[in-house]
Amino acid sequence: MGTNPIQMVQTLPDMNRYGEYFATNEECIRKYRFANAFHPFHGFSMMACSHVAEMNISAIYIVGAQEPGIARSMGLKTRATFEEALEDAKKKFVGPNPNILALPQTFKIGAVHLCMKDDDLSMV
Repeated sequence: MGTNPIQMVQTLPDMNRYGEYFATNEECIRKYRFANAFHPFHGFSMMACSHVAEMNISAIYIVGAQEPGIARSMGLKTRATFEEALEDAKKKFVGPNPNILALPQTFKIGAVHLCMKDDDLSMV
């Protein structure tokens, strides 16, 4: 592996072998504590979310992306509007009566809360 023990990883099993390294590496710990670095778990968390999603869903749509090429480079589908995304998903994946998970507060508040359709979001 040379002097850099971290190589490209794509899935949780790939990343799992680095858990002990990141958990005990003094330089990583020092940078997190004193130099405003991301905690090494951040990468594991991001990888976990995408890997679990990839194993269990057909597609992820990003609506209204400012730079859609970045989203597409990560394997996401981009559409300008929710209506376009829904029509595309109906044709390609879910049929005419889909179950939908929409997270309208994503990136607008500190934490996203899953709510039912009629929940009062002002209380979040």
